[in-house]
Amino acid sequence: MAEIYKKDINLSDYKKEDLVKFYKEMVKIRKFDENLIRLMHEGKVSGFYHSGIGSESVSVGSITNILRDEDYIFYNHRGCNQKIAKGVPLSKIYGDFLGTLEGTTKGLGAGIVHSADPSRGVLGQCGTIGSQFNIVVGTAYSAKIQNTDKVSVCYFGDGAASREPLHGSLNWAGLYKLPVVYICENNGYAISSTFKETHSVREHLADWADGYGIPNCVVDGNDVLLMQEVVKEAVERAKRGEGPTFIEAQTFRHRGHFEGDTYDYVEQEVLKDWKENRDPIKNFKKLLIENEISTESELSSMDAEVDQEILEAIRIAEASPLPDPSRIYEGLFAKEGSR
Repeated sequence: MAEIYKKDINLSDYKKEDLVKFYKEMVKIRKFDENLIRLMHEGKVSGFYHSGIGSESVSVGSITNILRDEDYIFYNHRGCNQKIAKGVPLSKIYGDFLGTLEGTTKGLGAGIVHSADPSRGVLGQCGTIGSQFNIVVGTAYSAKIQNTDKVSVCYFGDGAASREPLHGSLNWAGLYKLPVVYICENNGYAISSTFKETHSVREHLADWADGYGIPNCVVDGNDVLLMQEVVKEAVERAKRGEGPTFIEAQTFRHRGHFEGDTYDYVEQEVLKDWKENRDPIKNFKKLLIENEISTESELSSMDAEVDQEILEAIRIAEASPLPDPSRIYEGLFAKEGSR
C-alpha cells in the first residue's frame, strides 16, 4: 500500500530567493488563470477552459528549480499550470487561446490541449486523454538508449488514471527501469465522479504502481515544499538509472471541470474548507511571513509586479495579428506522387 510522504522540512535549507520564487510562480499561475477566465467572459476566448486554480503548488513544487529545459513534460488537463512553471512565456500561452501569431502554434492552437514548446521540453498533450502514457515511455526510452540523464515527467488527473494506457505505460517503465516520474494530480473528481466511484483501488491510486514494482507514495500536493522534496528525490532516482516513480499528489480544484460547469456536485462545506484552510498560496504566504522570510508588504509588491506582467503579456498577445488563411498549410507535408 502506498505510503504517505512526510518529511521534516527546515526552511533554512532553502535560500530566501528560492522560497520567494515558489510564491511568485504560484501567484503568476493563479493570476494567469483568473485573467484568462476574464478574457473568456469578455468574449475574446472561445471554447472550453479547464481551470487549475487551487493546485498551483503541484506544478511549481514539481518543476521549479528541479527540471531543466532538456527534461520533458507531458502536461495534464489543467496544464497551463505546468507550462508556466516550465517557463513558457505568458504571452505565448495567451496567444494560443486568442488564436494569434504570438501563440506557440502561431495561430493554430486551440489552447491547452494542442499547444507545445519543445525548446523548453513541453511536449504537449494528445487530443485523447491518457495518450501521453504511451508517448512518455518513448521519450524516456530514448533518453535511456542515448545514455543521457534526461527525465520525462508525466502529469495526469485521477480521471485520466482510469484509462487503460496507464497500465501498459507503468509495465514498460517498470520493466526497463525508464527515467519517468508519474505525477497523478488527484483533485478528487473526474468531471463529476469521485475517484472512489471509478477506480478499483484499495485506498490510493498510487497503490497500482506496486503491481509493477514501481516505488510510489501519496503526498499533500498543496504543500509546495513537500512536492519539491518528493519530486527532487524521484528525479534524482531516475537520473541514477533506478527507474520510475509514481507520485499521487492530493489537491482540489476550486472551480468546475470546465468554465460553465455549475460544480453543484461538490458539497459546499468541502469546497469552502479547501479554499479557506488548504489554499496552497494563502498557506505558503502565511509560512513566509510567520518565519520572517518576507513581509506582507514585500509580497504585496510582488503581487503587483505579477499583475503588470500579466497585463503586458495579454497586450502582446492581443496586439499580435490573426494568421493569414495560408497558415493552415504550414507544417503539412505529403510525399510526391503518393495517393
